[in-house]
Amino acid sequence: MTELINSLRVLRSELHRFPELSFKEERTADIIQSFITERINGSNFFTIHRPFLTSVVVEYSNGGDFPYRIFRADMDALPVKESALNEIISQNQGVMHACGHDVHMTIMCGLIAETARLKPQKNVLFVFQPGEEGAGGAKGLIDSGFFERFNIERAFALHVTDDHEIGEVASNGGLLFAIPREIDVVFKGKSAHAAYPEKGNNALMASARFLFKCGENLKNVIAENEVFLAHFGKISSGTARNIISDYAEIQGTLRSFDMDVMIKGTQIVKKTADDCAAFLGCSAEVKILGEYVAVKNDPELFDLLKKISLEKGIRCIEKKGELVGEDFGYFTQKWGGLLFWLGSKESGTDPNPLHSEKFFPSFKAIDAGLEIMREILLY
Repeated sequence: MTELINSLRVLRSELHRFPELSFKEERTADIIQSFITERINGSNFFTIHRPFLTSVVVEYSNGGDFPYRIFRADMDALPVKESALNEIISQNQGVMHACGHDVHMTIMCGLIAETARLKPQKNVLFVFQPGEEGAGGAKGLIDSGFFERFNIERAFALHVTDDHEIGEVASNGGLLFAIPREIDVVFKGKSAHAAYPEKGNNALMASARFLFKCGENLKNVIAENEVFLAHFGKISSGTARNIISDYAEIQGTLRSFDMDVMIKGTQIVKKTADDCAAFLGCSAEVKILGEYVAVKNDPELFDLLKKISLEKGIRCIEKKGELVGEDFGYFTQKWGGLLFWLGSKESGTDPNPLHSEKFFPSFKAIDAGLEIMREILLY
């Protein structure tokens, strides 16, 4: 076991040094396949598939007619420049595993190695999935038809977080993650010199009016018992300080746990954009770039997580759903399953948020995640 732990540390270091963006994970997939090939050592129980060039699915068949379980790890990194203070630094400038996917993949590789060692009478699909960070990787993999040949009963995944310490897991038996919908709100007007404002239609002013009005309009329509978040984080507009802008673009995200509420909230956002544009003689368009479905856990599988945690001396925290997004929802929607948070912060250290340049989960999180996932697989 010590040899495996050491090899997983080397693997995690390599994955972290060479991160790749969504659907560009070719080197990542090759690193994973190379590690797995060495560990399964020609075993007839294993078959390695590459549904996409940037994905790896390892089939383990040793359970007769039993259905398959899916264990999933996401592969892609983010366009984030890594802090020079981190223990390992990305060699791909401006790209970083700032969401901990290097840890997820490493835990999965360890799980495959343990499966090869223990040879349980199970049927398992170990899925290394590309494009989780808003690129539709889970849906694309499912829609490819690859899984249609398998009788699948449930799916499992974890996600590291510094919100919890090593030795802690957190989840629930219902809605865990929200529906995220990414949008761009585009305003088009007419350019003119600032000295002659009557000759132009100010798209920048329309976008500013939208930002002011949107929250107010949502508050008037969305009920107190309905959860809906509209956040706008980036605005681009204008060519010069003395020119009326003929174009403005606002990038935002909408979040809800309920699709009906999401539809209602989106309609309010669109109407607000149209009204604000018309007020200044402009036009508006709300572009929906993509969305995930909510992650809904199976309550029986959460009970299993609690049972395993108790047996292993791990603290299992039941928590409310959060307005984060994860495309593992496509797996739980199709087959049912469980996603849980895995604590990655060492006691006495400061936490770092996901997607931060300083987010670097402790190597010890790999050991904890592997222990839990192994027990889930063997159960």
